[in-house]
Amino acid sequence: MLPVKLICLFIGNDLIVATFSNGATHIPRDGEMPLNYLRASEPHIFTVGRYDVYVMHCDALPSRLPGGLVLSPLRPLFATMDGGEFTIACKASQIAYWDSHSTHCPKCGAATERFTAIGKRCTACNFEFFPSIHPAIIVRIERGDEILLVRAHTFRGNHYGLVAGFVEPGESLEECVRREVMEETGLTVSNIQYYGSQSWPFPSGIMVGFTARYESGEIRMQTEELADAAFFRADNLPTLPDRMSIARHLIDDWTEQHTNTIS
Repeated sequence: MLPVKLICLFIGNDLIVATFSNGATHIPRDGEMPLNYLRASEPHIFTVGRYDVYVMHCDALPSRLPGGLVLSPLRPLFATMDGGEFTIACKASQIAYWDSHSTHCPKCGAATERFTAIGKRCTACNFEFFPSIHPAIIVRIERGDEILLVRAHTFRGNHYGLVAGFVEPGESLEECVRREVMEETGLTVSNIQYYGSQSWPFPSGIMVGFTARYESGEIRMQTEELADAAFFRADNLPTLPDRMSIARHLIDDWTEQHTNTIS
């Protein structure tokens, strides 16, 4: 069986997708959007199962897209696209972002050229580099039958999430957990345990999830970052993040454990 070509064409951070009358979306196949449709970048190609995925980007949307195609931000596609294709779109978005932001050498500023599928080399000094992934921690803090939830100024909407932050040079992941919790809330935690991780293509991160136990302290919010922070019981939770995020996975996992213990 010949592989199916998926065409991931990004305009900035948005992806051109094919739509159905019921609101579902999918990544266009070659027949829906030919590879030569736009004057786009040279494609990056990777294979997932029966799909050959062509990743491209260009600077501007044409005046008219072929019928059935629309331009969409990546995040809303979680609700309308098959999970496997959404994962492909997330990987493609990170490759497209890196490709469009690596046209010049970070060492000397000269033009770059591709020398592997996801590697570039400087045409002047021969410096070689690859996509950078930015690790961040996210942590569920438990205190008895309560969980700590925070609302950051950067959140879209009024939902609450979990303490999170980027790993700094020289830190272990566990050290980052302790530092971020202390900086954002003034609390100390113990029993830090790995939960799981999630690629986070906004634009090029990986979220590493942990659980921890409250140890001591009173909440002292870092007001530059947080609008609110409080402990909540499972029967009194505020608005939560959408289900695509590891934050929601961590919260739902805790809620399932505590629902039957609520008096």
